[in-house]
Amino acid sequence: MLIWLDEIGDADRLRVGGKAFVLARLRRAGLPVPDGFVLTADEAVDGDHEAALAAAAAHLGRAAAVRSSGALEDTSEASFAGQYRTLLDVSPDAVARSVETVRRSAADAAGYAQALGLHGAPAPSSLPVLVQRFVEARAAGVVFSRHPLDPGAMLVESHAGPGEGVVSGTVRPERYVLDRETGELRDGAPRGSLAADLHQVFLLARRAEELLGAPQDVEWALATDGVVLLQSRPITVEVEPPRDPRLRRLTRANVGEVLPDPVTPLTA
Repeated sequence: MLIWLDEIGDADRLRVGGKAFVLARLRRAGLPVPDGFVLTADEAVDGDHEAALAAAAAHLGRAAAVRSSGALEDTSEASFAGQYRTLLDVSPDAVARSVETVRRSAADAAGYAQALGLHGAPAPSSLPVLVQRFVEARAAGVVFSRHPLDPGAMLVESHAGPGEGVVSGTVRPERYVLDRETGELRDGAPRGSLAADLHQVFLLARRAEELLGAPQDVEWALATDGVVLLQSRPITVEVEPPRDPRLRRLTRANVGEVLPDPVTPLTA
């Protein structure tokens, strides 16, 4: 079944997968999410459906972005970032082939899920696939609504052009640290109009966190008409803040049992 983002309801998560379900919630709340649709897990791509897929993709515009939307993606247990293929700037008549390419990448994701001890990674034939309007990004990146190293800050990463390189770690992005409450710039030197764009990213990330109930790792892109959101998932890596060295304690507990004999410089 083909379901448009605006048609996705609360009961559709398993059919449309994590990424599409979250984006539909954000779009329903009025946040700027590019329009799109999901080819659900129970829908095969064959000759009868290729024309319908091409027509739906043409409704989105000149080109589409084709991405996975697995049931285990973008959860608090694991993000699965980079485990599935993402195809950008896809023409409408190539969407069906792109869907099959994305679904074949599910074999690698299944191994990743097994390594994490997770169950439920889809077989290639049953992976929901999200097709959205392709955004010609002037800049893009990710924002952590709560800085992994500073709970009172927000971290924004940005790079010129599409954000896939930032997400995959293949480019070195510019980094900006914002105050988590006010959006005031703490660190970084944005050039040109980027300062205003960073504030828009800050407002959208904070709104996404409020809607979804947890700190978020949000992919964003700067289009000609402003910032749009491409993905939002819970932050899956929390770094313990450094401890106050004044609270450090030295103890002899258990040493007598572990090292009952006198120690030497070689055994200490």
